[in-house]
Amino acid sequence: MKAAIKILLSGMLFILSDCVTLYKPNSINSPLLKEKGEFSTSASLGLSGSGLYNLQSAYAISDHTGIMLDAMYHNRHLNSADSSVEKLNMLFGEAGTGYFTSFGNEKSGLFQCYGGGGYSFTTDKIDNSKQINPEVNAQYFNIFIQPGVAFIKKNFKAAFDLMINYVNLFNINASLYDKFEWWNTDFHYSSDTSLYFVNLEPTLTMKAGRRKLKGIIQFGVTVPSINSHSYFIVNNSSMLGFPQIKFSVGINYTFLNK
Repeated sequence: MKAAIKILLSGMLFILSDCVTLYKPNSINSPLLKEKGEFSTSASLGLSGSGLYNLQSAYAISDHTGIMLDAMYHNRHLNSADSSVEKLNMLFGEAGTGYFTSFGNEKSGLFQCYGGGGYSFTTDKIDNSKQINPEVNAQYFNIFIQPGVAFIKKNFKAAFDLMINYVNLFNINASLYDKFEWWNTDFHYSSDTSLYFVNLEPTLTMKAGRRKLKGIIQFGVTVPSINSHSYFIVNNSSMLGFPQIKFSVGINYTFLNK
C-alpha cells in the first residue's frame, strides 16, 4: 500500500512539473508606510507558490498616500530522460498607488489599500540537440486592488492583505508545441489564444529586526476564483487544483523621514 502511494505521488509530481508554465504570482508588496517621506525597499526569494526573485519598493508622497513599484524574475530548468532541457524565463513589473492611515492606541494599527497593475513577458521552451525545439511564449497584464490591516511596532510589523488580482494573458504563441508529448497538455495553444482569470490572494507578512533593517517572512495562498480552469492551464504547480501555498523570505530596509 505504501509503495502504491509513493508511485501515485511520484506520478502526479511528474505530470505537474512537465507541463507548460506561463504564469506565476509574485510576492505581495505590503508597504506599511506611516508618514510622508518614508521609503521602504525589500528583496525576497519565493520558495513556494510564487516567482523566485522579488524586488519591492514603496514611498509615502504624503501622510496618507503611497506609491509602490515591484519587479519579479522567475526561471526554471528541468532535465528530461531524453537529455532535453526545459527552460522557463519570466519577467514581471508592477506599479500601484494607495491610501494608508494609522489608528488605535499609540497609532500602532494601520489600514492600507493599494491598487495598480503590471505587465510580463514569459517564455517556456525545450532545448534538444537531436530534435526541433518547441517554444511557448506569452505576454500578460494584471490589474489589482489590495486592502489590508497591520500592527506596527518599532521592531516588529505584521500585516494581513487581500489581493484581488485580474490577470489577462495574450499573444500566446506555440511553436512546434506538440513535438514533445511529455511536455504537452490537453490545451491547444494558438496565436490568437487569450486567457483571463481572477485570483484571491490572502497573505500574512511579518517583518522583524532592527528599526530600519528587518527580515521578512510571508505566507499566503492563491485561490483561483473566476475562470479558474484558465489559471491551471498556465500555472500547473498547484497540486490537483487545490489553492497554491505561497511562502517567501527576504530582507527589508526602511529609510525614515525622521
